[in-house]
Amino acid sequence: MLPPELSTAIADLNAEIPRGDLAGTVAELSSEYREKTRSRPQLTTMHRAAYLAARLPATYAVIARVIREAQLRIPGLRVESMLDLGAGPGTAMWAAAEQFPDLARIVLIEDSAGWIEMGRRLSSISGSSVIRNAEWWQGSVPREFSPESFDFVIASYLMNEIPLQDRSRVALAAWQRTKKLLVIIEPGTPEGFANIRSLRQALIAAAAYIAAPCPHANDCPVAAGDWCHFSERLERTSEHRKAKRAELGYEDEKYSYLIFSREPVALPAARILRHPRRHAGHAEFELCTPEGLKRETISRKQGERYKTAKKAEWGETL
Repeated sequence: MLPPELSTAIADLNAEIPRGDLAGTVAELSSEYREKTRSRPQLTTMHRAAYLAARLPATYAVIARVIREAQLRIPGLRVESMLDLGAGPGTAMWAAAEQFPDLARIVLIEDSAGWIEMGRRLSSISGSSVIRNAEWWQGSVPREFSPESFDFVIASYLMNEIPLQDRSRVALAAWQRTKKLLVIIEPGTPEGFANIRSLRQALIAAAAYIAAPCPHANDCPVAAGDWCHFSERLERTSEHRKAKRAELGYEDEKYSYLIFSREPVALPAARILRHPRRHAGHAEFELCTPEGLKRETISRKQGERYKTAKKAEWGETL
């Protein structure tokens, strides 16, 4: 769920736009984002308004979920500074400020003056001084980087908008500026996972320690034609439903991601890769483990392990 002040700010920005026009642009924007290979869509003011109404809630939910996973994997993690690459309207900033109470400085790099203007307008109403005082830098991510280092560096829904030949270089440059935590998030599609898989290999080779989702740093065992992704369910507000002309009160956002740490992280025994299949007295799991992909059945006879496993969901550790 979005912070109430962010929801209010978005509603205020979009209040003067006819609802029918907004819904039509949402449909157009969704079509553009489903393209397999694309440069960054050229967004008009109407497109940006549609993005705020229809896409930002889902991307916020995913980013918040990934940050929570980082906090689970790295107990005691303290973040005081943040660099957001390809920041858009600042979605990751809002999620990070909500979950990192020590955050004191935020730098956002964004090439679109329109997004920077909109991001600043949203930030101006925040009760958080670190959001209000965030530093917005206009520039293209493959070329523009802060020379400084930051506790937390994030590139969310960015890599597919960067030319293929630049993606590993951008990820490695982001790692060089990371003091503690690097997060990369891509859509949960075959193309998004292909980016994640390639960047995972490059970063491990650069001595980055993987923290999630993989329970190991071995070669990725996912077979050709398949892809590793997860899903975050978010409740739709009435305005969100109207903007998307949707009937359901929720939606499921699919995503792939990586979390890397500067320090070694204790990794779990396995990560659940699909919805568990539950039956009377036992449950079946598809798992990624250090020994490769496995299917495991856990029954009531296994006592405490079964009690834990029967509550586990797709994307969680086991």
